[in-house]
Amino acid sequence: MKEFLKEKVKEAVEELYGLADVVEKASFEKPKKKEYGDMATNVSFLLAKELRKNPAEISKNIAEKLSKLEEFEKVEPIGGFLNFRFSGKFYSKLLEEIVETDYYVSNVGNGQKVLLEYVSANPTGPLHVGHGRGAVVGDVLYRVMKLTNFNVEREFYINDAGRQVKLLGLSIYLRAKELAGEKVELPEDAYRGEYIVELAKDLVKEKPEILKMNEEEGTKIAQEFGVKKLLEKIKSDLKAIGVEFDNWFSEKSLYETGKVEKAIEILKEKGLTYEKDGALWFKAKDLGDDKDRVLRKSNREYTYFASDIAYHLSKIERGYERAINIWGADHHGYIKRVKCAIESFGKNPDWLDVLLVQIVKVLKDGKEVKMSKREGKFVELSWLVEEVGKDAVRFFFLLKRHDTPLDFDVNLALEKSSENPVYYVQYAHARICSVLDKGKSVNIYPSKEHLHLLTLEEEKELINFCYLLKYELQEIALKLEPHRLSYYLIELASRFHKYYNANRIVDEENVPLSSARLYLCEGVKKALYVGLQTLNVNAPRRM
Repeated sequence: MKEFLKEKVKEAVEELYGLADVVEKASFEKPKKKEYGDMATNVSFLLAKELRKNPAEISKNIAEKLSKLEEFEKVEPIGGFLNFRFSGKFYSKLLEEIVETDYYVSNVGNGQKVLLEYVSANPTGPLHVGHGRGAVVGDVLYRVMKLTNFNVEREFYINDAGRQVKLLGLSIYLRAKELAGEKVELPEDAYRGEYIVELAKDLVKEKPEILKMNEEEGTKIAQEFGVKKLLEKIKSDLKAIGVEFDNWFSEKSLYETGKVEKAIEILKEKGLTYEKDGALWFKAKDLGDDKDRVLRKSNREYTYFASDIAYHLSKIERGYERAINIWGADHHGYIKRVKCAIESFGKNPDWLDVLLVQIVKVLKDGKEVKMSKREGKFVELSWLVEEVGKDAVRFFFLLKRHDTPLDFDVNLALEKSSENPVYYVQYAHARICSVLDKGKSVNIYPSKEHLHLLTLEEEKELINFCYLLKYELQEIALKLEPHRLSYYLIELASRFHKYYNANRIVDEENVPLSSARLYLCEGVKKALYVGLQTLNVNAPRRM
């Protein structure tokens, strides 16, 4: 409603005064009193400043032009304000568009080529619930951006180089030795989870010769084996929640193809590096960071930052017009230095957007399920999926903004009641399917022939709210806020449940009104279905 009105006012203002841009600054709100109509705008006051004319006169001119449109029952200038009441035909046309077209698809992305990188967990252990939340945020954002015409690709950056994967290999190798009866001493920072023991057992079965290898050789073999197996596990866990990727990009490949050295050479040529204490430094402070950053340590090993800047240079060279990274909240201090590197490669730092995903606290029976990744006592994503199912996991991960800590209540996710938000939304869809089946059983079918009979205020509100899905998807894509879709679906379900409880939809004594209300049900059902599908959550016919 608001967006339609804004568009029509803009057309009128452009034709009358050639100042359509002013409309973007105007407010379009519901009047506090119903007798003043459905919507009102202050656009005439803004135009008055530009034109140096009386706002009441401007309002009168705009009202005369818009009153001719069949979508408006009344356009009334009140002082400098413009008040609008929409016609029954407006709501009927809106509902027809909802039911019969892909109304929710739009072109705000204009085909922009975007790389969306998320999860990117170290292949040193199974995915935990924090990874899962980032995965769902990224996956839903991807789905919404596709619907709004962004040319978007999904990428997982595999951290398969550096100290952590070497430590993984050492941990597996030493456990293998221990299983064979040797007394070993694990480093203090070794990976100690039960999964390391299982990997060691599998490694010995597949490569028994590992037990005769020295530590350096054995660690290398164990590292390759562990990364391979854990990546398979990661892919399996992601598949279980409906998350897939177009690209799996290896950090190790950046070293093998010389891209790390290439990136550093570019920085050297631009005078953005220097040597100090045997290490190579990036002049990040010159570009706005709080301090300079090490690229290569004094032992000649490259830092993670060195491979990260090479990775982002790769994104630039692959022709992406924009990059979006979804990181854990603990990466907050990393954003500025990466943006500095991007700027050093000749790109606007705003080419990169970073979403920080806050922690997930899992509660069961009123108690927190503790997690400690290094000790292997973390809450595995696969465990949570087994407990509550894919639908609840995905929906619950989007019950708050990504940058807000989330409490995941396992007991609530299993409830079959209106207190459980995913059940509440799914039940709305199933209830509509049941209503449509009931109509069919008495030969009453959805029809647009009598939509003029939908005169109740809540019917008009339902129609408008269904159509709002289009603009919610646009806002999600532009503001990078996928949680808004869960909020929207909960509100739509609430509105429908209230409407259903207050009104008789299938009435054999009034077939015309029943057919119109069933058509309205089709519109609500479609909005719910599209929203749930975009979340990759099931839209059941029965519950």
